Amino acid sequence: MAGSNELRLAVLEGDGIGPEITDATIKVLQAAAREARLRLRIKKAPIGWQAYRKTRATLTDMTLAALREHEGWIVGPTFAGEYAKDDPYRGHPNGFIRRHFKLFANVRPVQSWPQLDPLIPDLDITVLRENTEGFYPDRNMAWGYGEFRPREDVGLSLRVITGEACDRFARFCLDYALALGEKRLAIVHKRTALPQTEGLFIGAFDKLRDRYKGIALELVRIDTFSSSFPRDPHRYKLVATTNLFGDILSDQASGLAGGVGLAPSLNAGIDHAMAQAVHGTAPDIAGKQKANPSALILSTAMLLRWFYVRTKSRACRDAASLIERAVKDTILAGDTTPDLGGSASTRTYAKAVVAAMK
Repeated sequence: MAGSNELRLAVLEGDGIGPEITDATIKVLQAAAREARLRLRIKKAPIGWQAYRKTRATLTDMTLAALREHEGWIVGPTFAGEYAKDDPYRGHPNGFIRRHFKLFANVRPVQSWPQLDPLIPDLDITVLRENTEGFYPDRNMAWGYGEFRPREDVGLSLRVITGEACDRFARFCLDYALALGEKRLAIVHKRTALPQTEGLFIGAFDKLRDRYKGIALELVRIDTFSSSFPRDPHRYKLVATTNLFGDILSDQASGLAGGVGLAPSLNAGIDHAMAQAVHGTAPDIAGKQKANPSALILSTAMLLRWFYVRTKSRACRDAASLIERAVKDTILAGDTTPDLGGSASTRTYAKAVVAAMK
């Protein structure tokens, strides 16, 4: 961030509905920036098929340079493992980005929206997920792939957990709880089955207990959490867990809230953060202007708040608030895309959100 009122962002459109929803997101962001007196400088770079067609790789040198040069990124949805087999990033450009740039914390807030016909109408929970290792084979090795078959009928997967990654993630989670004013943090684990790796993970939080005495740490087994959460959804407000568990639990929460269509997320590290919606590429509606860009727009608001925490830029904070209120007001007014029962296109929905800021 060049100055307290100037924000430099890299934008990667992604695949499927990615170009449409990133375009809508940028228009909303630009409108909020004008209202908040925040100067924007945006650099676009390719990812996914757009990059592969040019360079035979889902990430280009130009893209990686743009990511290095900008602290914040807005990234549209990408495929996972569905690109050409000769892609050097093994069809997982997102996984490479998260590991290479050490985006170790995935923040997934989940709230119910009445338009999604939620199973739990007033659900409000945030899942904090370690993002760089665990059971994810595309990002848990220095080189190679963490899943392999030594012979045709044998498959092996490695779960990598390191003290360094656990320590930085634990600090992030406790700082996040402190910033929100939360008094309790649930640590979801399966230490009974994975004593060594889960022991490292839980131990990282234990080491920080004395520095965060105002936050109670509650250890909850993943099976216990999964069975009790739908029956007692308000017991947990903030959850921290490892990569695979966090991926599953955040989707479970989104399902109870009505789906991932409006679910935002932030992938954060020390030096960089990436706004990216939870949902996928939706190739069946790509190019038809039917996609709902709300999740990516709300993810961008989360990115602005990340900048506010780092720089205390009121312009970033004010722009984030404008975006969040405008999206909520637009959806409540019914000016929505077909997935929420409206008739607006992606483009006209973005215009409605911009109009709601006035």
